[in-house]
Amino acid sequence: MFAGRSPACLRSLGVRSQLQCSRQSSLRQHLFPRAFHSSRPNQLFEFLEPVSQTIQWGFHELHTQTGLPWYLTIPLGASIIRMSWVPVLILTSHLRKSREHVTQLLSAWRKAYQETASIKFPRGTLADAKKAEAWVVEQLKKRRQAIRKHERYAGSWVDPALSISFIPIWILSMDCIRRMAGDTRTVTALLWEGSDTVSKPSIVEPGFATESLFWIPSLASADPLWILPLSYGALATYSAWTKVRNTIRQPKSAVPTPLEATAGISKRLSYVMLGLPSIFTCIIIRGDMATALVLYLIGTTVTQLVQRPLLAGVLGTAKKTPTLHAKMARPKAGKGK
Repeated sequence: MFAGRSPACLRSLGVRSQLQCSRQSSLRQHLFPRAFHSSRPNQLFEFLEPVSQTIQWGFHELHTQTGLPWYLTIPLGASIIRMSWVPVLILTSHLRKSREHVTQLLSAWRKAYQETASIKFPRGTLADAKKAEAWVVEQLKKRRQAIRKHERYAGSWVDPALSISFIPIWILSMDCIRRMAGDTRTVTALLWEGSDTVSKPSIVEPGFATESLFWIPSLASADPLWILPLSYGALATYSAWTKVRNTIRQPKSAVPTPLEATAGISKRLSYVMLGLPSIFTCIIIRGDMATALVLYLIGTTVTQLVQRPLLAGVLGTAKKTPTLHAKMARPKAGKGK
């Protein structure tokens, strides 16, 4: 293509091509002034990373101030983190009690409305049964609105949301322990794999590498006999059972109601909670996770086992609320004749 061209002509063509490229690049920079950085950390990671570093600093300070070995500092720190959530648990218990009171009132009124509906629609046909149920639902809706005017209570989603609010702190605390043990397989590393901060190699805490625990050579290594992971699995399963046993033992009613449907969902979730500790135990064993992490989980679980009955006794949630019964006036035998 350039066989018949002189060197001067070729130089002029090169200069022209360079000018065109520079013009195109300047035009591109003018149109797209912001460059894209794929390795920029997520904004959520930028918020959670200082929290994680604060938790790690807290473990170091607890170890320094108490002078305890790391195999005692880790469960103690786990207990302190768990107990710091006591105000949230108290608020959850207060909201649950007020909601249970309203639920009992509505359940009692439902029985009363059903008895009244059997009088209003006595023929017992399928059409009358549908009319009776529609009338009961309408009356319950009015009763719920009347109760809400006098007694404020939170929505049904508030109690579960507060109950699981500890999970983010629990995960961040576990990530801190795993990083201190030199394990890079943390939750934050999985969520923000491209982050420069996460991709840095973790340095093993010197105390984790030098301290041993009976048959375990160091806190950064896994339990070769699986005694601690199995102990955690047993404790966590028992803790879950004490939490959900009343829900599982609740008898199923023969008449399907909205309350029974909610109870059925709660019962299925209870079975899932009972199975989760076994899954976590298998993950710990198969993943050869550090003994320090298992000690943290044991400390959290033991604190939960001790804390739950104490709070129930102090707050009065251990006592069962007596069943309420609403009575409506029935029409007299000779009325209307």
